[in-house]
Amino acid sequence: MTDTRSNDDPNDTDRAATDGGTDETAETPIEADVVDDVAEDETVPRDGLVDALVVLNASLIGSHSTYEREYEYVTVDGVRGYVVDADVWGRLREEHDLDSRLAAAAQRAHTAQTERLLAAADDDRTTIDAGIVVGIDTAEVMN
Repeated sequence: MTDTRSNDDPNDTDRAATDGGTDETAETPIEADVVDDVAEDETVPRDGLVDALVVLNASLIGSHSTYEREYEYVTVDGVRGYVVDADVWGRLREEHDLDSRLAAAAQRAHTAQTERLLAAADDDRTTIDAGIVVGIDTAEVMN
C-alpha cells in the first residue's frame, strides 16, 4: 500500500507511527476512523489524541476488572465496552493530568467506540453518557 499524501501540507496530520508505517491506534482498542472523526470534530491534533489514548489504554488494561465489577459491559472481538458514569472520566483526567481538550476528545472516542460495541452486540442502547473500552486477554474471556 502506498501513501499518496503530500508531506508538504502543514494541515496534514501524520497518521503513521515511526515503526514502519503502522497506525499507533492499533495500540488502543479504538478504531482509527473513530479517532479521525473525534480529532476533527473536537479540533485536537490527531497525534495528540492518539498519544492520550495510548497512555490511557495502558492504565485501563490494569484496572478493567474494577470496571467489570462495577459497570455493565459488552465484549466484542476481544474488546470490552463499559457503560460508565461521567465521573469516571473526571478521575481519569486527574490521574493522568490530561489537557482538558484532549481529555474531552479521549472520552468522546471511548464513548463512541463503546456505542459501536453495544450496537455490534445488538444492545438496544443507542447512546450512553460515557464509555470506556479495554482490550482483554483471551484467558479472561474463557469463562
